[in-house]
Amino acid sequence: MKYHPRLPKHSGGQAIYTCLANAVDKVNIDLTKICVVSDFLHQPEIVKYLGFDLFNVTRGRAIPFGTGLKLGNPKLKVIILAGDLITLGGNHFMHAARRNMDLVVICVNNFIYPRIGGEIVPNTEPPFSPYAIFERLPNVPHVARSCGAVYVARWTALHGAELTESVAEALRRPGFSTIEVISPGANYFPGIRDSELASDLLKFYHTHSVIKNGEDTRNVEIASDKEIIVGKFFEYERPTFIDSYNARLTQAMGDKFKPYK
Repeated sequence: MKYHPRLPKHSGGQAIYTCLANAVDKVNIDLTKICVVSDFLHQPEIVKYLGFDLFNVTRGRAIPFGTGLKLGNPKLKVIILAGDLITLGGNHFMHAARRNMDLVVICVNNFIYPRIGGEIVPNTEPPFSPYAIFERLPNVPHVARSCGAVYVARWTALHGAELTESVAEALRRPGFSTIEVISPGANYFPGIRDSELASDLLKFYHTHSVIKNGEDTRNVEIASDKEIIVGKFFEYERPTFIDSYNARLTQAMGDKFKPYK
């Protein structure tokens, strides 16, 4: 991958944005038809680097905002960049998947909310903090598949070629796609931005992962004493929300109904 020179070296964010840009080039989508919605902040130069519209919204609210964009202009390809969305915004995630909204959701999972007062969240295991929760961790790929996503994958931020291919495949497929990306993020360690520690942790995730394409999503839970299972787990086709809406209203109203475009 060719990294953007002004983005932090060895950062997970740099790798993710590079994969996203490469995937968009690969599928040859008109940049004016792409909108990215994110619930975490970005460096200003990223928008110029990507070359398409990017919206920053309230934490956990990227999916409903993206849904509004899609319904306002169905011709748009809407990409969601969200952090740990099963905990903040989990309800939006489940209902968008159930409805099969035409969204590509990239869930950047760093196991913590670094910007919310150091809170420990349901994605944090005891080895990462003595005050971590004792509850079962959410399995993002399995929740996505169970709720109706048509494409489900997981990679670390250093699986560049695989992540790029997954994003490209998701962009080509109508419906709700979910790609979980394991990355520590730039602010994983308090007071240490883009540190070598974060870089080492990113490499650790990559080294301690194993590719199992087609693996049953019930088996891909993340645990500190096991390898991280990554891969493309699942894909299939079913009508999108707008397709289902048009079909149902046409059946009910006949020629009186004007299809939603």
